[in-house]
Amino acid sequence: MPLLVERKLFKIGEGGFAVTLPKAWINYHRLKPGDTVEVVVDGDLIIRVKVKPEEKLI
Repeated sequence: MPLLVERKLFKIGEGGFAVTLPKAWINYHRLKPGDTVEVVVDGDLIIRVKVKPEEKLI
C-alpha cells in the first residue's frame, strides 16, 4: 500500500506536537481509537502497526 502524503503538525499543550494519520492507512490496518502504534525515531521517523497478540504466529 504505497502512499505519500504531507501532514501539518498540531501543537498539543506546552511542548508536544501531533500529526494525523491518513484514513486509508488506518482503514487498511483496521485500526480503531485506542489502538497502539509503534513510533521508531532513528534519524527518520517511522510509524508502524503494533502486532496484536492474537495476530502473532505460533
